[in-house]
Amino acid sequence: MISAEELLLQRAADLAARAEKGELTYTPFLTPGEQVKLIRYLEHIAAPFVLWGGYAAAERRRAYLLPPYLAEMEEMLKAELLHDCYAESALALEVRGSGYRELTHRDFLGALLHLGVERDRLGDICVVAPDRAIFFCDRVMAAFFAEHLERVANDAVRMQSIELPTDFDGGRKLQPVSDTVASPRADAVVAALANLSREKAQALFREGRVELDYEPTERTDRTVTAGTVIVIRGCGKFIIRSVSDMTRKGRYRLLADRYV
Repeated sequence: MISAEELLLQRAADLAARAEKGELTYTPFLTPGEQVKLIRYLEHIAAPFVLWGGYAAAERRRAYLLPPYLAEMEEMLKAELLHDCYAESALALEVRGSGYRELTHRDFLGALLHLGVERDRLGDICVVAPDRAIFFCDRVMAAFFAEHLERVANDAVRMQSIELPTDFDGGRKLQPVSDTVASPRADAVVAALANLSREKAQALFREGRVELDYEPTERTDRTVTAGTVIVIRGCGKFIIRSVSDMTRKGRYRLLADRYV
């Protein structure tokens, strides 16, 4: 039976072949983990591509496979042509409730998927207010939602396409985390982030509950550096800001942000 990763790469190979013949092609919206695998593959076959999910900090993004004429084009003109493609394939839509109840990410996602839509047809869903979210899809799906999306968690909603400000960040909230660790090894850092003993943190690796940069790993001795994204299933998602400065006791200062 073909694995999800093999299917992803097979589809990417087909898109790359079509792009080589002159067609601008693109994938569905990919998870960060899928993007890591796809980037590795596309760089291996030297297929030019860009990633975009509707805004600069998007997590779920499409990969756009560039035909030779576009890949070799002057940057400003290339950006113009890609902008038109982005406007069709990663459109920003605002869904606003009545204001009488608080709606969560799960509420919005559930309402969209309840209409029979596959998750990869949707980009990020950004809850920017208690009764308002912005999400991303192509123009065809936008027309479908305009016709069929009437309620979210029993609350009447209205929807419209919007132009995002250039500094839109998805409304993500981060909680600063600081601690000290004996070393920048992954198990030491995970133990500090999850508030566990080193031994219990190592068990999380063995159970497949730890991802570094969106890839599962059992290697507890991997070195963690600034910019590393750590996902601990059952605990949360963190981005490492620093794990370098030494204290007088010979420990490393750990600075991170936790997604909340």
